[in-house]
Amino acid sequence: MRKMTGIRLFAASLAFSSPALGASPQSEGFRQLTGPQITQAFVGKTFSDDAHFSFRYRPKGVIEGMSMGRKVTDKWVVQGNRLCVTDSFGQSCYVVWKKGAAVKLVIEGTEVILDGFVR
Repeated sequence: MRKMTGIRLFAASLAFSSPALGASPQSEGFRQLTGPQITQAFVGKTFSDDAHFSFRYRPKGVIEGMSMGRKVTDKWVVQGNRLCVTDSFGQSCYVVWKKGAAVKLVIEGTEVILDGFVR
């Protein structure tokens, strides 16, 4: 069996443990970002929860960082109004919600929400 890495590992763990399940980011004061806003919010910045993961979004679609103590190098692209991340398991696309530095990545059609901060 292959080991999960990157955002998928952390998002999978949240599917069963996030207190945010069922809560609407909009009802919490977050606003949904458009494609250009996603690019502006992430390029050259780090998305992190300050404990379990830290991903630096490099220009030209490269993500470098750490997840659960393991080095991560993945790819990212903005498709429409979604942030799409490709790792060894394939591509996952997220709706991006932002309030200040706080960010929620939501896999549409699921209750999986990845919470963190972009700095």
